[in-house]
Amino acid sequence: MTEANQHALHKNALAMLETADMALAHAPNLAADGPWHDTDVTPAFLQESLAHNVPGAVLEHGTLVDSHDGMTQRRLWKLDWNRAGRDAGLPAAIFVKATPEEPYLRETLSLLHMAENEVRFYNQLQAELTEISPRAWFAQFYPGGRFLLLMEVLEERGLKPFWQADDCPLEHAQAVLTALAQIHGQYWETPRFASDLAWVRPRTLRFGFEWHQRSFHTARQQYLQSEAGQSLPADIRELVALWDKNDRAVYSYWETLPATVLHGDNHLGNTYSAPNGSAGFFDWQVMYRGHGLRDVVYFLMTALDPEAREQHERALFDHYLAELAGRGVTLEPEPAWRDYGLFSLDSLDAHIKTVTRGGYGHGAKGLDRARENLLAVLLEHDVLGLLKDVINKGKLS
Repeated sequence: MTEANQHALHKNALAMLETADMALAHAPNLAADGPWHDTDVTPAFLQESLAHNVPGAVLEHGTLVDSHDGMTQRRLWKLDWNRAGRDAGLPAAIFVKATPEEPYLRETLSLLHMAENEVRFYNQLQAELTEISPRAWFAQFYPGGRFLLLMEVLEERGLKPFWQADDCPLEHAQAVLTALAQIHGQYWETPRFASDLAWVRPRTLRFGFEWHQRSFHTARQQYLQSEAGQSLPADIRELVALWDKNDRAVYSYWETLPATVLHGDNHLGNTYSAPNGSAGFFDWQVMYRGHGLRDVVYFLMTALDPEAREQHERALFDHYLAELAGRGVTLEPEPAWRDYGLFSLDSLDAHIKTVTRGGYGHGAKGLDRARENLLAVLLEHDVLGLLKDVINKGKLS
């Protein structure tokens, strides 16, 4: 069988899987051999999950102290252990992420296999990235977007989570790029993509890619017709329209570049800082395989105020390249700078999707900051010219 035929079969299999994932997401019940509701988390379950290998540890009190729902159900428990549990370092609090009740929310989790990604990260990769990711005490996923995670509470370890609307100190931005270089350098062109990391899939072979892509086309058209889209400069409107018609050409180019493990959703609100000044990431649901500069652009567009971005963007880019080089990965600065500019199209899509879907709970300040940064970067980097270059030549020259 030729490689082209294999690719076509793979695409067909993914299309059929989308149908199954949609049906499973909307099924009112699912026979699963394990917990996936927030109500499955009880003091008895916490005792078994957290202390099963700690002799003599007893959970004396487990209290649900906070609940809020979004794309997932989120619960905070306070835990009181006996001396054996405290001496063993069992957590005094636990953060629960669980399956949403609404089928339309499970749809996204199911089609994109988001819960599967995050559970696989915590069960397989977190032990390799302990300095830049929190711990999960329990992680399990099921079909149809069902899952359950028991996470450490960041603040209990002195870690400071950021919200997307927070101001981002320059030191934190630099620390985030150092952490990205650590992830990217560790898995750059790793042969493990053919073995135990095969589940970290390239963009166009991600689960739910075609479904997701249709939603981007819809969002771009809605955005161009909205008040925000109508107010765009003419060059930017031309760019969005051309991007909408030619995104596959750009995806094909991006997939010729060296690939690594990407966080995928590393906006400011999914980062934290440690007391020693280092940075880390949580919410690993959107992981995939691609070029590291994609994560760099995605973070900087959401994190820095426009003035800081304009003043420090190139220095931060150079810092990332230097951190990569220190891990044995060398990128030529000027070609990489052009790729950096082109990857802003991916950040533009994320912004457009967020705005047209009602904001996903992100603060207005963060959304406005991303818009201002993106509009400036698209013009400063002549992204329209870069896009036309790829469309006409299949690459950047």
